[in-house]
Amino acid sequence: MVCCLEMSVALPKNSESQSPHSRAVDVERAVAQWIFKGELTAGQKLTEQEVALRLGVSRGPVREAFRALEDLGLVQIEQNRGAFVRKIDLDEAVEIHDVYSALEELAARTAARRLSAKQIAELQSLVESMDAAAEAEDLDRYYSLNLSFHQGLVEGSGNRRLLSTYNRLLNELHLFRRFGLMQRGEMQLSNREHHQILDKIAAGDPEGTAEAMRSHTSERRRKMLLGSDKFDPKSH
Repeated sequence: MVCCLEMSVALPKNSESQSPHSRAVDVERAVAQWIFKGELTAGQKLTEQEVALRLGVSRGPVREAFRALEDLGLVQIEQNRGAFVRKIDLDEAVEIHDVYSALEELAARTAARRLSAKQIAELQSLVESMDAAAEAEDLDRYYSLNLSFHQGLVEGSGNRRLLSTYNRLLNELHLFRRFGLMQRGEMQLSNREHHQILDKIAAGDPEGTAEAMRSHTSERRRKMLLGSDKFDPKSH
């Protein structure tokens, strides 16, 4: 299980000397991390007073942070009810996943034309580290490296609008339940597909790269539908 941040941790002591916007950004990041780490769960109510007390700030920056988190797709604000961690069911998760996967395919095809030898070597290092994590059955390590690999491909596309949309969808997928440890051997199978994607990139084959990514995301979708109560789309 990934270790969670302590909700009692305050922001830096000089936070009150920062501008209100800077404090709001700090609060936004802190609350987002609580959501990503699973300390705040889908559907959980968020109160300005509680977050303000725990972070040692006034309620103004918290209110601004909640609005920013709503824009990111992480929080839902309901009139007369307040703010809640957004809840995503399987049907919505599949819709998000399908768009997210189409963006990954586009990013992979584009990145294959643009990545430098240094960037390809960095991706290779991530894939090799995932091999080690899979061998050790270290899901948390694999999970983090997998996100970095896919993020590296999207950033490598050089398409800022694609990256922005991708990150928004990634935030939303973080809300889909993660009780989901991958079954024994699934990390190895998933990373074998990463190797295939990287091999096509190294060969300078954009269409082959896109096809390998499409195969990877199609398999991920199949597993998602077969085991929705145990599946985390972000670990594949």
